[in-house]
Amino acid sequence: MNYSLYLYQQFYWKEKARFDLRSSRYPSWVMFAVEKGDFRYRIESTEGKATAGDVVICPPNTDFHRVMEKPLSFHYFKFYLNADGEEAIERTRATLRDLFAFKFTPHEKDRFFNNLRHLTRLSARDDAESIRWKNHFVNDIWLLLSMEAEMLSKYSLVMDDPLIKQAKLWIDQHLSDKILIKDVAEMVHLHPVQFNNRFQNLFGTNPSKYLLAVRMETAKRYLLETDYTIDHIARLCGYDNGFYMSRVFSKHFAMSPSQYRKTYAARLS
Repeated sequence: MNYSLYLYQQFYWKEKARFDLRSSRYPSWVMFAVEKGDFRYRIESTEGKATAGDVVICPPNTDFHRVMEKPLSFHYFKFYLNADGEEAIERTRATLRDLFAFKFTPHEKDRFFNNLRHLTRLSARDDAESIRWKNHFVNDIWLLLSMEAEMLSKYSLVMDDPLIKQAKLWIDQHLSDKILIKDVAEMVHLHPVQFNNRFQNLFGTNPSKYLLAVRMETAKRYLLETDYTIDHIARLCGYDNGFYMSRVFSKHFAMSPSQYRKTYAARLS
């Protein structure tokens, strides 16, 4: 992704109440840079929610579905990549695949919003000097995105990602808490899509499936090693009550917690 981009169209919308189109397809690359508000999107098999400080990118000739949830202030850019040939562009598209949305770290977010402030000031100007500066600021945003995408690609090869290991350790240590994966992603300053993909690359499963598996294995251990009630075990595993945990457990192991305890505890005694 070591390519610059050429910006040929920019719009700035302030507190827009709804999108004019809920789905569209463009011959160029499209970037939505969110200043305030939020919207849900789907691009190919990737879907999620973009909020203030996020960027969503849609490749050429790709359906871009979106629904606004809160009035949105955002920059809308159309651009082409200064890359040599279709093969180079396809490599960029492949690098971005399943990572069409980006959430920046606090340090990067300062840089991102600084670029947006300049772009807002220049949005209504189309003289040559203003166009040159617009391209400069949009290319700086693209540079931040390129660094993140290439970092993800590198992690998928070397299978080492300290940030994701930190998140996994936090999940392991807080099983009894009400855990939302989007909150864990926020904790390590990643967009949920980025977090999901990096977790999958490192551990071979997504964070939601991992959390479920660890909770189920923990429940099994409590059932065999303690005489705790089902309700108590449920709370230790992050569930509101034993009834709900029993439903999840039965679906996962094809037997209820009580049946599991009766069957396997007897074998251990």
